[in-house]
Amino acid sequence: MNNHNIGKATLIVGVLSALLMLNACGGIGNNNVSGVDGARSQNSSSRETVDFAHIEKEYQESVAKLSWPEKYKAPANLVGEEKDSQFQSGYGDTQASNYYQCAWERQWLDTYASNEQAASKALHELEKVPSMPFMGPDRCDDATRNFFKEHMRKAKLGDPSGFQQDVQTNCPVM
Repeated sequence: MNNHNIGKATLIVGVLSALLMLNACGGIGNNNVSGVDGARSQNSSSRETVDFAHIEKEYQESVAKLSWPEKYKAPANLVGEEKDSQFQSGYGDTQASNYYQCAWERQWLDTYASNEQAASKALHELEKVPSMPFMGPDRCDDATRNFFKEHMRKAKLGDPSGFQQDVQTNCPVM
């Protein structure tokens, strides 16, 4: 075997080994599978598949539990979802939490330059976001959590650019 073929073989073995390791750690493929002994993977989701009525009830309960800016009212029902579809449990809560985040980001944007008390209240509410279930690792990726953290850092310094970007990109017209 010449050096070129040895290099190719080493590369192939290395790539295959890396793929096997990633698959064993749940990094590739379905994370919701059982292991050899039938136990669920540590990375698997325990959330079940539910119908529209379940997630709408979940949404309404979450909306009722959350604090909202004074002049904001979250939609009473889920908007834009197919009623005959299936969803993962937690989806209704995630939608309510997204409205909550958007409402308080808008509140901060509307008040940071003119009403220090209202802006402070908005930041106080937004500080709860990272610990809410919709920001957990089973519903949200690291990049999203890091973006939010950076947007909060900017807002605390009086820089609206992060929240402006998020509201323009991710928030429905309210």
